[in-house]
Amino acid sequence: MRQHRHECDAVTRPKNIRVCCNAGSIPATSTMKKLLSPGASNAKTKKNNRPTRILYLHPSKVAGKEMCPFASEGCRMSCLNTAGRGAMQTVQRARIDRTYMYTLRRDEFLDKLHKEIQGFSAYYKRKKKEVAVRLNGTSDQPIVELLMKKFGELNKNIVFYDYTKNPKKAGTRVFSNGIKYIVTYSRSEKEGSDEEALKVLQNGGNVAVVFNILPPTWKGYKVIDGDERDDLMLDLKEPTVIGLKAKGKAKKDTTGFTVISNTFTISVR
Repeated sequence: MRQHRHECDAVTRPKNIRVCCNAGSIPATSTMKKLLSPGASNAKTKKNNRPTRILYLHPSKVAGKEMCPFASEGCRMSCLNTAGRGAMQTVQRARIDRTYMYTLRRDEFLDKLHKEIQGFSAYYKRKKKEVAVRLNGTSDQPIVELLMKKFGELNKNIVFYDYTKNPKKAGTRVFSNGIKYIVTYSRSEKEGSDEEALKVLQNGGNVAVVFNILPPTWKGYKVIDGDERDDLMLDLKEPTVIGLKAKGKAKKDTTGFTVISNTFTISVR
């Protein structure tokens, strides 16, 4: 049974980080240096084939807004919010500040985000390079959709990508301006999640699954090593299972979030 949480959730942040619920403490966008982090700041995104920017928000409930509404118990227990540099107080504080800004100063947030994305992509546009932008590094929000609704035009060398627990969001979308948004469904231990994962695969999408050991296939679909780089989903030509090796608390998972690869029959598609 999932426990009820207070508005400022402590599940995925270090115990010594306090979230202030006073809206007056939210920094103005003019005082916040950057919303986006470079791909090189993350062990996985730094291996991407494309120059990358990623947005890290706080994954829990902030100012009344649930940032990961589809998260399961296993997902929250294994959350990577505090992994690596995420354990630092300054990093957590910045993620919390961004989340307040997204929640309570939405227009300012989107304006700054648009400016950063355009500036980043313009540099590589001149070099004729595609860039990758992931706006849900530690959240599951319709940020790309909100950005597209407010700003009709973006540089055409941008491709957005994300992971989601919402099966309805998974797949490839091409907006009216030609920009692609590729979203991989993240399987969880929730009842019905395996069935939703199969639907996504059958419809041509990709599914991420956390394993103790990567098997060659899952449910008849090829499994690839998703830890090789974060933008792998952008280069897949057929429905694929993006296998992620259990890390941290996920290694000791008992909820079913981590799939034990010898508990199902491996078949060749």
